[in-house]
Amino acid sequence: MAHPLTTRLQRRAGCGARRRGLLTATLTAALALPAAAASAPNGTWLSQPQIWFYSSKGLLPQVMAQIRAQRYRVVFLDYRKVSDAVQRQVASEARRQGLIPVVWIQSPQYRRMGIADLVHAARHGDGIQVDDHFFANYTLASFYHLRQVYTKPIFCSIQPFQRGTLPRSGCNQLDVQCYTTQTFQGCVKLADQLGAVVSLSSQNTIGYQPSLGGRAFNTFLWSDRTL
Repeated sequence: MAHPLTTRLQRRAGCGARRRGLLTATLTAALALPAAAASAPNGTWLSQPQIWFYSSKGLLPQVMAQIRAQRYRVVFLDYRKVSDAVQRQVASEARRQGLIPVVWIQSPQYRRMGIADLVHAARHGDGIQVDDHFFANYTLASFYHLRQVYTKPIFCSIQPFQRGTLPRSGCNQLDVQCYTTQTFQGCVKLADQLGAVVSLSSQNTIGYQPSLGGRAFNTFLWSDRTL
């Protein structure tokens, strides 16, 4: 017969697993790409300097509200050298505004980050983003290891020439970086083939947004002209 304490711990573990599963299912449903006549904002990035600026000026509520007002659903966050307290504050404010805070792992190869380091870096987010730097410097086995140990959604981001580095499964959402005008049309076709979000550059390709039809798009980086 099981010890009562063991039974209680097992019940707690089961409840925790169910809660994690519910969170993942809820976020996965929220990330389903909408079918619409007009292009649909999906996500935008906040860089480390932007996070430092908004947090130090007390402007996090305003910027998150502005991002949500532009109909974005996801905010990708560069948390390098950002304190735990600020990371929690940023993620909390994003959630309060109805956004999904996703930790963007910038250049992990330069920091010699292992999979455990990636999981730890994303501890305050509701998802993790691995981008072209990850797929250029880590093996598919490393990605599948991350998928095995990380229970929240994984956002994958590639450059157009990296199609061959993609895992067969494990990305909850994929975007293709269509950042140059010369290759833009081919990049959009690739995104269509992969069922991916089209990521636009706020400097080079944001002007193509009206031509996207019903496609979902990201904007790199968030461009704020009011604060």
